Amino acid sequence: MNSISAIDNLYTFDDGDTLTPGMGIVWVNGETNVGLEQYYNPSTGKVVGTDFTKHPALMYPRPYSTKRGDIIVPETAGQQWYIGNITEEGGILQNGKVKDIWKNYFELTTVDSNGKTFPALKIKGNLTDKYKSDKHIYYKSSYNGLNFVCDQLIPIQASAGDSFKVLVTCTGADGSGDNVLSNDNDWIQYTANLQRSGLNVDGAQYQWQRNENGTWKNMTTIASIQEVNGNVLKLYNAGVEGSELFRCLANYNNQTYIGTAEATDIHDPFYIDIGRSIPSQSVNVGQTVTYNPKVYERATGKLSEGWTFDFTFTDNDGNEITDLTEKTLTYDNIDKHKGVAVRIHAKR
Repeated sequence: MNSISAIDNLYTFDDGDTLTPGMGIVWVNGETNVGLEQYYNPSTGKVVGTDFTKHPALMYPRPYSTKRGDIIVPETAGQQWYIGNITEEGGILQNGKVKDIWKNYFELTTVDSNGKTFPALKIKGNLTDKYKSDKHIYYKSSYNGLNFVCDQLIPIQASAGDSFKVLVTCTGADGSGDNVLSNDNDWIQYTANLQRSGLNVDGAQYQWQRNENGTWKNMTTIASIQEVNGNVLKLYNAGVEGSELFRCLANYNNQTYIGTAEATDIHDPFYIDIGRSIPSQSVNVGQTVTYNPKVYERATGKLSEGWTFDFTFTDNDGNEITDLTEKTLTYDNIDKHKGVAVRIHAKR
């Protein structure tokens, strides 16, 4: 029996906001224990983690084409990066170059990933110098006449009290932070770290799990498929079918914290065109999302017949959502769960 899957992450937004995923992150120095969150001392205003002057990061757009079953490289002509708002004032570039006011914070560059070269923005300065609350960085461009916007949240918070989070970072065989397995990237590795206010916590116990048909199951090392070593999970081509969900449980002081990860394999001979009824993953007030999935042959692009589909739904912590079906994905239902991951499983 053939079996493949695809994952679609749905987000809600009010008019004026744009929340569209599809951004990749690469740490310039190869770090696996830092994240994009910036914490600052509320008394001094100084950053306590992550310090981008010491740990610069590269951010690059990763728009996925369901018709091609692949991540495509956007057109750089007319591209723009924004911070805060998609407005002229929020634009980071002017005439294709970083504005003077941002030269100490950002730099234009490129990232090589999966055999392709993507436009990228290097974050090299601490945004806490200018902001004391969360900010979004946006990338706007087009592909074959289709406009799109990619979005990445940069959490900016005061370091106060015990704020715990499981940070999951990804590295690949090709040296990028891409979570897509391909001919140029035949393994990917996730590293989970429990953090308190942006600083790593010692003494946590970690367990990796895979979502199998809506049930989370503990993972152990299986030769040539997956390697599990404490807070590190390494996946090979044979270990991922289509797109799959993983999570890491971090136990500390009798409390359990969760970090999630998603991996995609584009070696598979088939791929799913999810057939979402709206053009983006951002769901506006009053909208309802439906799906009309189809399976195509990757080599020829031809429609493949005889597949049946089933749907499962999870929240941001990877917990299964049981009060939803593929027919009830309304704005209100998605907003209630603060976003929904829709997993479409095809078999024949």
